Amino acid sequence: MSEFTKRVKELMERDQISQKELAKLSGISESSISRYLSGSKEPRMDILANIAKVFNVTTSYLVGEENYAPQFLDAYKETLAVVMRNKKKLDDQQKAELIKVLFGGK
Repeated sequence: MSEFTKRVKELMERDQISQKELAKLSGISESSISRYLSGSKEPRMDILANIAKVFNVTTSYLVGEENYAPQFLDAYKETLAVVMRNKKKLDDQQKAELIKVLFGGK
């Protein structure tokens, strides 16, 4: 298994993102994501950049040139990552409450 495949799978598990969700968030087809994760195809640099953006990491981290995932750069990105990881666990009322809190409602 390539370092890229290993790290993307770890990040998917960390953020609780399925292959389908990764495809949607990155703008890459599900079949391409499947080929990248199976190791049958290597991603181009633009594909690496799209996937890195989803997980808020560098392309260097994805391909194994860095040994650690960079920390979140700001509160917005951190909040977005937490929401994305937990969106399936929230019911409609909790989502509505979260939206109110985020946008200053009561």
